[in-house]
Amino acid sequence: MTIAFDDGQVIDVESSGPDFVFSAVLPPHHAGPPAHRHRRETEVFTVESGLLVVRLGRERRLVVPGETVSVPPGVTHAFANPGDEPTRLRTVERPAGPLQAQLRAMAPTGRPPLRELARINAEHDFSFTVAGLPDAPQRVLWRLLARL
Repeated sequence: MTIAFDDGQVIDVESSGPDFVFSAVLPPHHAGPPAHRHRRETEVFTVESGLLVVRLGRERRLVVPGETVSVPPGVTHAFANPGDEPTRLRTVERPAGPLQAQLRAMAPTGRPPLRELARINAEHDFSFTVAGLPDAPQRVLWRLLARL
């Protein structure tokens, strides 16, 4: 299955269980997702071509082709393509959590439909949280949005 976004990002799903495995192409200067964390899932990014800047906690790393970054559960992270060329990466979310459903919900515009994302997050026991806000208030907000 392919998920395409209006901004040129393309995701090709390889496997959706027990791990979610996909390849993605990020267009040049793609800002990527906001800083966030996953309560139970580990994400592993392997750059196949291009460049990727990964925020891992307070650290920022430039990841080049052939390098891998592993993000343990609970660690705040984000990523972006800082280069003038597309970046191709392979991502493994272990175990599969809400990411595939979130990506499908955001296609093709890339903008998060908050009520749908809240419903997906509620179905996955509030595994996804945005950085900068404590988890407990976010769970309350996600629940309220999911009920709308």
